[in-house]
Amino acid sequence: MQINSPTTAPDYKAGNLREGTLKSKTMLHGREGALNNYRLSWETAEESWSTPRHRHNYDQIRFPITGMVEYGADLPTLPIGVVAYFPESMRYGPQVRHDGSTTLTLQFGGASANGFLSPDQRKRGLDELLQRGRLENGYYTWTDAAGKKHNQDSYEAVWEYVRGRKMSYAKPRYGHHIVMEPACANWVEDPRQPGVGRKWLGSFTERQFSISFLRLDPGAKLKLDPYAAPQILFVAKGAVSQGGQTYGLHTAFGLEDNEGPAEFTGVEAAELLFIQLPVFAPGEQGAGTAAAYRVPDEALAE
Repeated sequence: MQINSPTTAPDYKAGNLREGTLKSKTMLHGREGALNNYRLSWETAEESWSTPRHRHNYDQIRFPITGMVEYGADLPTLPIGVVAYFPESMRYGPQVRHDGSTTLTLQFGGASANGFLSPDQRKRGLDELLQRGRLENGYYTWTDAAGKKHNQDSYEAVWEYVRGRKMSYAKPRYGHHIVMEPACANWVEDPRQPGVGRKWLGSFTERQFSISFLRLDPGAKLKLDPYAAPQILFVAKGAVSQGGQTYGLHTAFGLEDNEGPAEFTGVEAAELLFIQLPVFAPGEQGAGTAAAYRVPDEALAE
């Protein structure tokens, strides 16, 4: 099990692809090459940090902690305490994270089986691309041998360089980002675990990843059974103990595929954001060989 907090997590050193300064710490990470590889990040804007309107071939979940973040006309601000799901292939932005804003961000390989680049892969790709081009306003810009200038979304350019092929976006499963308000959901008591409750926020895609909150009363014991995909917990309120040690606010726990069982005990009244990542079949091939998940880019043109 991985355990980390903003005070112990290492700085993310794979490079900044956008405008401004975003201090990012890697709270948890998945396994490079896994279709549900992931990174859980603690991100603080030290200066206003911005991106152009864009899309990704992976899924994202955002949980704002402090400050204000804008995501364009369709989502002017993301209120503190909500949980937002940004599905793969869906365009969003322009994004502006104002100075001092802090967001917990989870990025992970989504249902299309395109996977998610590890920090080492992204850093290597960016370093090599910068030998023949530059970053400008959130885009990667270079001039070809004929003297023609090219602009490409910076992450897309890195991904294509690392993967060695053109990025093809899956047909979007959802037409918009999904903002979930935990305060409007009810706690459902767990009949098997006294003092444990759950707020279900949603289960998404054919890969069955889910988002919920878990509540532990002081002294209550939570047992998590092994699951076919990584499981992530983040202490949003209170404190819990695990393995005889107490962990407080903003601690993150990461369980690997089929790891467990894992047990947690409420120390103070605690609420934990709980995410189970997408399930892929053992030995399943990625999207590069799974044409059924891919559609022509022109079908998604604006």
